[in-house]
Amino acid sequence: MRLPNWYRVETGGVKFYRAWNLQATGLVAHGFSTRIGGVSKAPYNSLNLGLAVNDDKEAVLANRRAFASAIGVDPKRIVVPKQIHSNLVKLVTESDAGSGALDHSNAIPDADALITNTPNLPLALHFADCVCIFLLDPEHRAIGVAHAGWRGTASKIVSSAIEAMTREFGSDPGAMLAAVGPAVARSCYDVGEDTAKALFDAFPHDERVIKQSTATKWRAGLKIANIIILRQAGLKESKIAFSESCTCCDRDEFFSYRREGLTGRMGGWMSLL
Repeated sequence: MRLPNWYRVETGGVKFYRAWNLQATGLVAHGFSTRIGGVSKAPYNSLNLGLAVNDDKEAVLANRRAFASAIGVDPKRIVVPKQIHSNLVKLVTESDAGSGALDHSNAIPDADALITNTPNLPLALHFADCVCIFLLDPEHRAIGVAHAGWRGTASKIVSSAIEAMTREFGSDPGAMLAAVGPAVARSCYDVGEDTAKALFDAFPHDERVIKQSTATKWRAGLKIANIIILRQAGLKESKIAFSESCTCCDRDEFFSYRREGLTGRMGGWMSLL
């Protein structure tokens, strides 16, 4: 029997996913949430973790407490960035604990990846179709989490995060682990010419990433694109976990901006133990 790269967990009514390779190290607490197990009302029902989508703030904070309890981190210490679809990476330390945890106004400014080697400092990024990539350097005990939409994928945000971990912590990409989470599948992701051109420029002639589907549309594979970037950066294929779940297809489990427009956000959270 083939074991999945990711597996679903239910704790206290909260359903979320973990990556086998990360969990097996015993070095991190982590999870990628679903929409199941929270208190938010439609259209954010129910486990919306995003404070920047006009949901009721107290409901979001209750959801964050529930998810934090399920994965085993302190919700008051999570570090949340203001995601802008960039390739900007921020190193966070103990002094950043709680940034964006209770109010989005004091989130880490303008970043789509966070890295740290501080224990018990949860990195918390949020998603509704974009790709979540967890990074772990088990040798130097350092982590990173990246948010890659089409802009972040084209500008190779996860490569920037790996370079930052190499610079700041001495990480060797060949020894690192990565996990690519649930996100919109290529079969559900039709894009226009501008997006197609940006991805074609970043991945020339690679039809795994971008392929024309009609006279005016192309289909983009963001998850495979980020796996390609990880491999180009030096990570070993055997150390990359890959989720086959499509956030757009599965309306019962996931929020999807492409499917719904006004919707909640899943969390990709990870902390060193």
